[in-house]
Amino acid sequence: MIIWHGVTGTCRDHEELAARLSHSYYVICPDSIGCGLSDWTRDKKNDPGLAAYAAIARDLLRQLGITSVRWIGASKGGGLGIVLGDIMTECPLSHLVLDDVGPGFPDWLRQAAMKNIADPPTFDSFIEFETYLKNTLSRGGLLLDDKRWRRLAENWCRQTDDGHFTYQNDPALANQFSLHGQDFNIWHHYDQITAKTLLLRGKKSIVPDHEVDMMRIRGPKCTVQPRPGGHINLLHEKSLQDVIIRFLAR
Repeated sequence: MIIWHGVTGTCRDHEELAARLSHSYYVICPDSIGCGLSDWTRDKKNDPGLAAYAAIARDLLRQLGITSVRWIGASKGGGLGIVLGDIMTECPLSHLVLDDVGPGFPDWLRQAAMKNIADPPTFDSFIEFETYLKNTLSRGGLLLDDKRWRRLAENWCRQTDDGHFTYQNDPALANQFSLHGQDFNIWHHYDQITAKTLLLRGKKSIVPDHEVDMMRIRGPKCTVQPRPGGHINLLHEKSLQDVIIRFLAR
């Protein structure tokens, strides 16, 4: 079982889901390049793209000797799952869970993400960073208790050399949005997927209605499960985990 986080997340984003799944599966949650405790990009032009991510994921599975895998991908991690569901014939995906991501990507969101990642805000204290993160993600539909907000802030924060606090990810990840336009129209990969596929669609989703309709009838003809909240979700609610577990057992 692979759980792959979104563009600015970390491997800790879905640790509650991972812990529960670990009773039945061998669960692997990588930090993407440029995120968490992984190295930052070396090739700032190519490393942020899905092609580089796909090469890393395939090499990881090859080294571990894995020949079949279930995949849960949030946002960019879901886009990566769509690509691998097509091209990774040496280790085919049997099940694919897409958390609020489809084969397309709205251009307005692409421009906003590029700007926010390339030039992240900085703060004088960790508490200021935590408050900003909570306010920003709450407006997007993420609802957490205080303990989970603190945990998320700890995982998403880094201290700069001058003592300020900001997001932990490499600003060069913004180059995906400016240099890798092909990553935001991957219908040709989606159409080739044979894995059982489930779309978890947030109430405040970035996946438009017409795209959901197409996902139901093209490629793997995905099942759609509405979920509360917006684009970013930690998949920590038991009822949603139950849906995922039942799907993965099919």
